[in-house]
Amino acid sequence: MRPYRRLGNIPRKRHMRFQSNGTLIFEELFGREGFTGPSSLLYHRNMPEGAHDVSEGPADDISPEHEQVHENAHLKGYELMPDGDVVSGRQWVLVNDDIRIGLALPARKQEMLYVNGSADEVLFIHTGKGTLHTQFGSLPFAKHDYVVIPRGTVFRIDLDKPEGSRILCLELSGFVDVPDRYRARNGQLTEFAPYSERDFRSPETLDSGDGRVEVWLKRAGRITKYQLDHHPWDLVGWDGTIYPVAFNIHDFEPRAGRFHVPPPFHQTFQAHNVVICSFVPRKLDWDPDAVMLPYHHSNLDSDEVLYYVDGNYAARRGIKVGSFTHHVGGLPHGPQPGA
Repeated sequence: MRPYRRLGNIPRKRHMRFQSNGTLIFEELFGREGFTGPSSLLYHRNMPEGAHDVSEGPADDISPEHEQVHENAHLKGYELMPDGDVVSGRQWVLVNDDIRIGLALPARKQEMLYVNGSADEVLFIHTGKGTLHTQFGSLPFAKHDYVVIPRGTVFRIDLDKPEGSRILCLELSGFVDVPDRYRARNGQLTEFAPYSERDFRSPETLDSGDGRVEVWLKRAGRITKYQLDHHPWDLVGWDGTIYPVAFNIHDFEPRAGRFHVPPPFHQTFQAHNVVICSFVPRKLDWDPDAVMLPYHHSNLDSDEVLYYVDGNYAARRGIKVGSFTHHVGGLPHGPQPGA
């Protein structure tokens, strides 16, 4: 779980009558797993319901045009062209029941407010910078930041320069968190974790909004447009453990070994049936007999997908910045001959 945070004004006790400047404030539980999982309490100036003029939104059908044979593949993400905004222009390259993987190369700024009601989102800012605006507040981000957006967050991403930005987009059906093994019994990150709580940034100032507004909700593969009587960014405060965070990959402490260490040493986040690893510059294996390339391996329980951000990858030829490689579970893979 994320560390407990509070921002703005909140009452002394949960679920008690609360006023701000003489006006009654409305409490909203923003929670996972019914009423038993991690949650935050949000305090609105207006009732958070009040949706009307419900209408069908744009299609979100990302079913593959045809089921491809299961083979290892080099997907040339660097050939994709700009389209749409950071939400509507997402171009998916790999999809299953647990995760969607794609790129956003926006051609324009995002205008509407958007809610992903079916997935947590992890965005990796390959190039570009801007601010994530949400009901939890504003969160600036920059190049090589991971931005984690919990499902149900009402957001708009304001890029300083949409054109030229490149964002790796992951939508995950499960709850995105740090790996369990990095945490002590009380939830604190341990000395053995490759980062600490200090490395994660969360909103520091509340956003404000007023009046009626249109929100796009994605739920179960369908986008629906809602007109809200009141802007969802009307909070006087919130507290809890569900909120957006940003983490810059250059704050990840690399792991190295005398011989090659496996990918779990580089794990950054976890979700149901998914691990996200970050291969950052590190000291090479130093034993005189070390093999300076990954050993051949079979992922018997998962596929493996790599996205190439920068630098050279010694184990594979023809890779460019923006490439994806997909390695099918159940079959061995490893360095290419002559790499």
